[in-house]
Amino acid sequence: MKLSRVRTSFWGLASAAALLSFAVGPSLSAMAASVPSTLYVSTTGSNTTGNGSVSAPYQTIGYALSVARSGSTIVVEPGTYSEALTVTTSVRITADASLGGNATNTILNASGNNNGILIDGSAANNTVITGLTVENTNAQGVLVVNSDNVVLSHLIVTHTGLNPNPKINEDKAIELIGTQNALVYDNTVTDNGGGIGLADNGSINPGEPTPFGTAAPSEDNVILDNTISGNSSGCGIVVAAYNPGEGVINNVVMGNTVSLSPAGIVVAADVPGTVAEGNSVIDNTATDNFLPGIILHSNTPGDVVTNNSIVGNTVSQNKADSEVSTDNGPTGIIAIGAVEPVTHTLIADNQVSAETYGIFLDNAPGVLGLTDNTFSQVQVPISPSTTATEFPLVPETVNTYGHMGYFYAGLWPNASGMVAIAKYGTNGQLLQIYPARYSETLATSVGSVANGVYQPPGHYTIPMA
Repeated sequence: MKLSRVRTSFWGLASAAALLSFAVGPSLSAMAASVPSTLYVSTTGSNTTGNGSVSAPYQTIGYALSVARSGSTIVVEPGTYSEALTVTTSVRITADASLGGNATNTILNASGNNNGILIDGSAANNTVITGLTVENTNAQGVLVVNSDNVVLSHLIVTHTGLNPNPKINEDKAIELIGTQNALVYDNTVTDNGGGIGLADNGSINPGEPTPFGTAAPSEDNVILDNTISGNSSGCGIVVAAYNPGEGVINNVVMGNTVSLSPAGIVVAADVPGTVAEGNSVIDNTATDNFLPGIILHSNTPGDVVTNNSIVGNTVSQNKADSEVSTDNGPTGIIAIGAVEPVTHTLIADNQVSAETYGIFLDNAPGVLGLTDNTFSQVQVPISPSTTATEFPLVPETVNTYGHMGYFYAGLWPNASGMVAIAKYGTNGQLLQIYPARYSETLATSVGSVANGVYQPPGHYTIPMA
């Protein structure tokens, strides 16, 4: 399945602009309007004599940012730029494709700086960064804090985390803190301290040694089709909660390839009283990592790790989880509640090979879909604790009576909701499996197939198991 989220007084500003206009010439608004919406940067340009045009570009990306108005595009010609960027307004920064610019030849060398690119605050919502290399940082390559709808695509991020502050919890190459509806797409993340991370914000900002920004969850973000490898001290992809009242919620990790990292993909609640809920890990490849390929983990008292899905992944040749004493061999997928249970988990349609344990469960009751996974060269396909229960997922075919239909995947024991919904074609063949949060919307808009009986749009019931 492929998938394909400080107030300023206007009147005060206007009055100040009017006074300046009267006293010294053009108004601030006129000056802002005079800045082109597309600015060009070249290593051969000038910040003093250039005007940001294609024929007279600026010399540094930072200077272009300082004069860019909201909504501007900054086009960067091929070359190496020794600087670090702070983005506090909505912009698009892109390599100059007309000159053959891309991430292999358009390089941001941020040596000596904590971050290569810091995207900070709601005024930077909708920022797009594409087609650059970001390298040689002390901590993160790209750090996003409280900016929503950000797109990071076609980047190469390498040699970051060179001198990390031990008080920084997440010094990933790409780290997003307290963001919603971001898309991190088709990036290459290699030879860093860590890979890609999503976390909430609050009293703990996992990307900074002290609180920074405002409290917010990490919600409805998508990490899609990235290649992540060779990260020495941090896991490949981490979706982690650090702040009670916020959490990591409804994020999607899909189509990524993760290798040669401590762990492949991790979804976790790391601090007492935090929440990791409704996250989906779908169609990824996790191989040759130094911990299990995919980890779902509740770590401390009061954590809620629930309604997460691990579906359609290819997992092989990983290692054991050293923090779990009973996990004494290479492990593909592990779901563990160190104190609180990991609940309402869907683990289905994964292909696991060359592991001692295919799926290892500890304090993870009621996992759905266990019988719908495929194992090859695995000594123990499923190692459930005494509180884990195996459930079948969905049949390969149902009678949809000629309709495009949906079928509820099943019930949780002693619960009143579904964890997943399956889509069938008009011929009754299974097409896709969707995470739980889409179930009611689909059933009320297009109808459903409950226990093989078609129900028209608007119908939403929970079938018998």
